[in-house]
This record gives sequence, structure tokens and C-alpha cells, in this order.
Amino acid sequence: MSLLRCSLPVLLALPIAAQQAWRLPERGAVEYRRTATASGATAESIAAVRKLEARDKAPDGVLPRLEPAAWLCHGELTPDQRAIADEPRDLRDVLRAAACDLSLRGGARVRYRRLVPFGDLVVTGRVDGPDEAGRQGFTLALTTEEPEVRPGETKAALGRYIRPLCKYAASGELSVTRQFDAEVGALRSFRAELTLVYEQGRRDCKKLVLTEQWDLVAVHENQDAAFRADVAKAIRSGAKWVRAQLSQFDRRYMKDQANGERSYGSGRLALALLTLLHADTPGDDPVVVGSFDELRRRVLVDTYTLGVALMAMAARYAPPNEADMLRTGVLAAPKPRELSADDRQLAAEWLARLRQNLDTRVDEGYRLRFNYIAGPRFDNSVNQYGLLGLYAAKLCQLDVPASVWRSAAAHLLEVQADDGGRSLRLELVTHRELAAAASGNGKGTRAGSGLVPTRGYAYQGPEKPAYGSMTTAGITGLVIARSGMVQTGLAKADVMPKVDAAILSGFAWLAAEFHVRSNPGYIDRADDNWYYYLYGLERACEIAGVALVQGRDWYFEGALQLMPQQEKNGAFRLERAQGWVVDSTCFAVLFLKKATLPAITGG
Repeated sequence: MSLLRCSLPVLLALPIAAQQAWRLPERGAVEYRRTATASGATAESIAAVRKLEARDKAPDGVLPRLEPAAWLCHGELTPDQRAIADEPRDLRDVLRAAACDLSLRGGARVRYRRLVPFGDLVVTGRVDGPDEAGRQGFTLALTTEEPEVRPGETKAALGRYIRPLCKYAASGELSVTRQFDAEVGALRSFRAELTLVYEQGRRDCKKLVLTEQWDLVAVHENQDAAFRADVAKAIRSGAKWVRAQLSQFDRRYMKDQANGERSYGSGRLALALLTLLHADTPGDDPVVVGSFDELRRRVLVDTYTLGVALMAMAARYAPPNEADMLRTGVLAAPKPRELSADDRQLAAEWLARLRQNLDTRVDEGYRLRFNYIAGPRFDNSVNQYGLLGLYAAKLCQLDVPASVWRSAAAHLLEVQADDGGRSLRLELVTHRELAAAASGNGKGTRAGSGLVPTRGYAYQGPEKPAYGSMTTAGITGLVIARSGMVQTGLAKADVMPKVDAAILSGFAWLAAEFHVRSNPGYIDRADDNWYYYLYGLERACEIAGVALVQGRDWYFEGALQLMPQQEKNGAFRLERAQGWVVDSTCFAVLFLKKATLPAITGG
């Protein structure tokens, strides 16, 4: 790939320090080649561990399993294009943030918030300007401080949910050497090293040393030809790996649990089948036919499995290129599925079982929310799959009562978090608006006339901190409920304005917290369910037809992070040791394929 040269002139009349600002293409990105190390040492005292060379593996519990990709996106930058606006969620991201911060000058003090398990990291020191060639080096002292209250958060929530996660006081230093290329408008290279020492327990002191070397590869336009080719290759390779998993249904992760309350094995079978279908495998392919036959033989029990199985059934009968035609406006609505008699009967049986798996504490005529099986609980994760299953069943022309959609909306309105006084001027751009802008027939941006409160979702109730994967689940459910009401004659229902406001508030929360390098929001979930969050982001945006959130191309940025996690065999690396590769691979491929269909929402 050739290096794109920026056409802006070099302002020779200005000092070098004033010239330094990133000049990336709008919604574009800069790619680097990354070399990194992480090492540690252990001693009985802080004084002793400081003297040791870090030759052991890094201490446990301080770094996520997956290494973030070596990219910097235009959308991540501050408005003045001199630093990264997204907060680091990983100590390795602190190195990237410091090295890429071109605003550091003179007496510097920067606070990197909520780096678990340490708290807020504060770096201080003097930063001298670069030389005439753009070279610069500096070393900053590093200490930890108690986390501060963030916008939209109460002191009580900080004390209850955040401070217990920040367990260790640490100190150390952060050093950076870098060279800025004024012609390209990007760092040519940087080397950064972070050293931390802390007391983990009595007579158990740790040293952590991280190094990052980044070297410029290329500057890319948004979704350029190289990106599209890489995405297509990743999908093909991932689908090939998934297809191989469907050759043996007796694999341990495709077997159901003995207690009969969860059919997780069948859920993975259905997820792999759904992935294969969205990766353009025909519905009459032998592996697809054999997988549906296997599902037909099984007794599907829980909401997740039934919901995904119904989604796979709807995908089996989808017309070619339906999603693209919906995004561009060639189709106004998804095509109703014409199932065979056998498949229609099977889907109807799945739907009947799914509709039984409700929270038994509420009257479904007023509040409808799903549990794994019928019982006195719910969560917003499994509830999402229940609604996706209902949405797929409706697409398959099965009977779903109109009252279901209003009751589902009532639940989601009830459990959406309070805004905590935080709001923003939300900007959402749809696929059709973006296409119109590219052709010169539209503005390409749609901003609200006022401030929109930011309201996310937690796993269950609104009293706990919201986070990304649950907020995308809430948005998806609200859009499904709205679509169901529109299609069943309830477009003017009195609850509809509240649903519309809740959808916008959900997107406002995503906009305020947006990034794709971890699961955003509540830091206790940051390193958990990252693939699930990205697939949830795809669902929420695609079902609502949203291409850009606050000017950021969620798909481009997410794909740039996803693709480096793919192994040579097509599978995607696990984010946690106890997970299943089939889950991460399916979620990744479904994201890359943009598998979710835009819903009929009436405008």
C-alpha cells in the first residue's frame, strides 16, 4: 500500500511546535507496524523491586488478553487534531495516548482515568519542543490517584462500583521518543516505555514494564480499497473456519447441558449456522441443510438459542443482497420470507417455546421481558435475543400479537438508566443520507435541534452503571418494538414519543462513551464481552440504519480493531481464557458482514 501524502502546504513560517497537528483524511486512519513487550519482576519490598530488571512475564490482572490494534482513527482525535480524545482503557493505550499527544508542551500534567486495577494515572513533567526534523523525547513521572466523579455519575455510584476496582497505588515513569512528519501530518514513529511499581500484597511487590514501538505504514482514506479487500478476506476466512465447526455436532461446545435448562450447545450451533448464512452460503448448501436437520432433532430450550435459531431461519430465506438494497433505498422494507411447509412448522414450534420464556413476575400484557426459561428474573442481554427472535418470526410471517411490541417497549423504557444531568447535541447520519452526501444530493449530517440526554443500559436495572454491550441491546430492542408497533397499526400509540426519545438517548450515550477498543462504559465490563459488544454495536446501528455516530464511522473503526485479532486459520482470538473461539469468530464475522437488516420504523 502506498503512503498517501497530504496536499496541505507545510507552514514554514511557523515554529515546528505550532505545526504539529494530525492531518488525517476525514474518517480515515493511519496504520502502524507495532512491536511490543510486557515484562515484570517481583520482590518483597518496593525498594527492592525498583532495582530489579523486569525479566519475568507481566503480572496477572493488569493487561487485557487481546492487544489493541496499531491504528489511529481520525474520529478518535480532539477537535484541534492534536491528541486522542478517547480515554485509554488499557495501560498499553496510555502509551499510545501519550506518544500521540502533540499538545504536550512545557510543564505537562495529564490524567488518564480509571486504569484498573490502579485508578487514575497522572503523568507530570516537562516536555520540550521538537527539533527541526520533528524529533522529540521526554520522560514524565507517573503516580496514581483516586478516581474522580465523571459526568453523569454520582459520588455514591463512584464509591460503590468504581473505587473497589482500583486496588493498588503505583508509581513510575513514562518515556517517549517520537518523530513527527509535518509533510504527512502524522508521527513517522514512536517508542514509548512505561514502568510501574506497586505493592500487590504483604511482601509481594511488583514491577511492570511495557514498551511499544510504532512505525508508520500508511495513511488510509475511509473504507479504501485495501480496507474493503481485507474485510472480504477476513469474512471468507472466518466463514471457512465456522463451516468446519459444523462438520461435527458432537463437539463439546455444541452439546447441550444435561440439566435441560439451557441449550447453549444448540445455541452455538444456531449461531454458527446464522454466521454461515450471512457469509453468503446458500440456504440449500449441504452444510446448511445438515445443520438445520440437526437443530430439528434437538429440543431447543432457552431464549438465546431459540432467538438465534429463528434468526437463522429468516436468514435462510433472505433474498440476495437484501441488506445492501435496504441501505441504499432500493428496497423499502425487508422481504417477507416464504418458508417451506416443514420449516414453517419448525419455526412456529420455536416461536411457541420462545414466547413461554418470560419473567413471570410481570403481566406480559403490560410489561414483557425475557428470561432464559420461564421464571422470576430477566436480563437485558437475553431479552435482546428474545426480541430478535420475535422480529425474525414476524419476518417469517408467523403470528406475533400486536400487544407484544408495546409491552416490550414498556419494559425497555422502565429499565433505561437516568442521564445524571449529562446530555449532548447528538449527530446521527443514516446510510441513505451518507450516500446522498457522497453523490452531492444531501447534507450528510443530521443533528438534533437541542441537547439529548445520555441514557444507557446495564445488565438488569437502571441503578447500576451502564455499559456498551447492554446499551446496544437496549437500543436494538427499542427499534424492534417500534418497528413492530408501526407494522401492526400502533404507529400513533401514546408510548411512541417516549420510544423515539429513548432510542435517541441510547445513541447519545453511545456517542458520549464511544470507542471500539474495549466494551465502553462501566470499567468492570471493559475487558469482557468485547466481541459481543461490537456485534451489538453492529445490530443497534444497522437495525436503525445508522452509518455515523457523532461523525464517527463505527464500522470502519470497529473493523480495524477486529481484523488484527484473526488467526491464520480464520478463527478470532479469545478475549478471555474461559471463552469459546466459535463465539468470538461468529460475532466478528457477523460484525464484518453487517448482518443485521434495517427495520421498518416509519421514518
